[in-house]
Amino acid sequence: MHATEQRPLKVLTPQYAERLRVFNSAARELQRQGIRLLCIDPASNSLDIEPQAGGHLLATRQVAGYQRSRSAGSTLYTVQYQGVTLSWRVPISYTRPEEWAPQLGATTA
Repeated sequence: MHATEQRPLKVLTPQYAERLRVFNSAARELQRQGIRLLCIDPASNSLDIEPQAGGHLLATRQVAGYQRSRSAGSTLYTVQYQGVTLSWRVPISYTRPEEWAPQLGATTA
């Protein structure tokens, strides 16, 4: 193909355009609910949100496909919300601060 040859450039396929529409719609709805989006990744169709917001969505049953993956320092939660994957991390010290947080005013011997 020669450099002077004109050809149409197709970047946004109909399937990808529909996926972006669904993604943007879900992100806007979350923001309308006051949920802060920490990481937006349209390529993988996923959003990271705050742990409190994830708990709220679970409590109000707005999500489906609940998964929990534990690791040494935190628990990763993954759910589906209007065709988009939402995830959030809850550090161990967040769920049980009395066990893991440093004791203020404690003296060492």
